[in-house]
Amino acid sequence: MPFSDGSVTAVVMQHVVEHLELHGQLVPLFRELRRVCADDAVLWLSCPDLAKVCAAYTTDRGQGLKEDRCRRWPEYSLGGAPVQQFINDLFQARGRHRNLFDLELLTWALGQAGFLAVERIEEADLLAAHPEFPPRHDDEQSLYVRVRKSL
Repeated sequence: MPFSDGSVTAVVMQHVVEHLELHGQLVPLFRELRRVCADDAVLWLSCPDLAKVCAAYTTDRGQGLKEDRCRRWPEYSLGGAPVQQFINDLFQARGRHRNLFDLELLTWALGQAGFLAVERIEEADLLAAHPEFPPRHDDEQSLYVRVRKSL
């Protein structure tokens, strides 16, 4: 990244990390972010939540998550496929997703780069800190975390 060591005070990545390969792309990106972040910098990350997706499947085959998606994007369609296809859409994103994360796996990946403080938050926490970002209203399916370099 074209930033000097310790020069960045905040990073926001909404639904980015799931598009990167874990070992070859994501962990190296996290290492680079740690390099450019100031000691008091905050990373705000969101991604599909593997735990929520799996729980939704066992609860109602993903019907609630599909309904949530349709409220936010009325044009969304499964093309006549059974509701379980929505779970595949979340996992695959039409070939664009490489990983889904739960809090433990995301914390592990961040820890590989030396980030020590990872805290689960809600979208409202991100928006309170960065009101310029448009709300996604996706807490039902997303994992939001606030990350600091040190404890």
